[in-house]
Amino acid sequence: MIPLNKVVRFIRDAFRFTGTGLTLGQKWRLALPGPVLSVGGVLIHNVFIKYYTDMIGLSPKYVGWVYIIYNIWNAINDPMIGVWIDKMRHRPNRGKYVYIMRVTVPFMIISSFLMMLSSPSWDQWMIFLLYTVELFIYDTAATAYSVAYQSYTLIAAPTKEERVDVNVIQNYISQGLSFLITMIPTLLLVGDGKREVIIPVFSAVILLETIFFTLALRGLKDDAKMYETLNNQQLEMTNMWSESWQIIKSRPFFTYVLYSIITVGPIGFYFTPYLYYMDDVLQTGGLTATIVDGGTHVIALMFLPIMGNIVKKYGTKISIYWGTITAVLGYGGIFLANNIWTAAASYIMIVFTVNYIKTAISPMGALIIDENERTIGVRKTGLFNGLFSLFTVAFSSIQTVIFINVIGAYGYDGLAATQSESAVFGIRLATGVVPLIAVIIGLIPIAFYPFDKKKEEEISTFSNYARRGGP
Repeated sequence: MIPLNKVVRFIRDAFRFTGTGLTLGQKWRLALPGPVLSVGGVLIHNVFIKYYTDMIGLSPKYVGWVYIIYNIWNAINDPMIGVWIDKMRHRPNRGKYVYIMRVTVPFMIISSFLMMLSSPSWDQWMIFLLYTVELFIYDTAATAYSVAYQSYTLIAAPTKEERVDVNVIQNYISQGLSFLITMIPTLLLVGDGKREVIIPVFSAVILLETIFFTLALRGLKDDAKMYETLNNQQLEMTNMWSESWQIIKSRPFFTYVLYSIITVGPIGFYFTPYLYYMDDVLQTGGLTATIVDGGTHVIALMFLPIMGNIVKKYGTKISIYWGTITAVLGYGGIFLANNIWTAAASYIMIVFTVNYIKTAISPMGALIIDENERTIGVRKTGLFNGLFSLFTVAFSSIQTVIFINVIGAYGYDGLAATQSESAVFGIRLATGVVPLIAVIIGLIPIAFYPFDKKKEEEISTFSNYARRGGP
């Protein structure tokens, strides 16, 4: 029996976000630019899928092809953008990482706005073509922003503990923003949605996204002193692929990326299945779906700081193993649920699992970069982040493709008033069984991940010394 005072102390410490290095205010400041990117991600990769199938009338097979092309483009551009960012020098009059983030924002805003304007009266091929081109522009800008932000975070928060805390804060902000964003489509796309109402509302969302981007990046530190401790490799494009191969075949990189592809990407795609599930399986109204979504997120997010403390205390591998329990309860329950109460309880477990696993893996990529720098004496942040994006972002849409093809194979018709029994079963299968299989299979690469808690602490100590000096 664990003494009550130890439990109270553990929970109290979890919510303090205390420790050496960054102050709480600095952690919040560093966390802000990341979550705002998730707003566009929710719109582009979640909401717009149902918007295009149900409001615009684009066939699921075309939506699937859009994301196949998107994945191919990611495979080409992510390492190149990473190398380009590594080679880019800090300039006193404009900076580097923060400058890249500021420049890419307008491209993301404009392309996401244009995606909303497709008309159901257009030919299928025209909708498909414009959707693909607009997604191409959005993804290129979002990739550059993401790589720059990740690189910036690693030098601003050099220790594992600081990165976990920043990730927990990011999760709070992301989930809060995502709920506000997804509350709108949950109300408008579940049930009888009207395009003439959706377009003005989505326009307001994109305007608010623009304001948040501006506030998050305003005054963010980007002076030359931040880059003094970095010995970046000036990698030529001709050597990029050989250097990339050396990284890809390393055990830490391979196991981390494989787990991200198999598990993290698929379980992160849960809101779009939720829309289909509530609309076509349980046939609820938009208000009911919104209340369930909001309530389950609030309950799950209460435990975020505790999740972070578990990861800091026990390490990544052990923490991920424990997450399998809630995954089985959540995804198994949503597959079998026959009423709103069972579905809501299962959805709580799903949201908890997604946030818990994302918190557990949050320091992994940074630890791999730090360990590589410790070994060879040269930092390749951009190349690493580009390669991470090559696999994790490029393959993150694999669950989108699987989901849309599974429900399509079982006869889903976006324009039908009521779905067939076969289509309903397909939605259950794609929402519950497929992600559960992903969680279980993902335990294999995690078993081979070479960093235990002791190793993680050694790497974190090196990173703190390299950036700040001292013991």
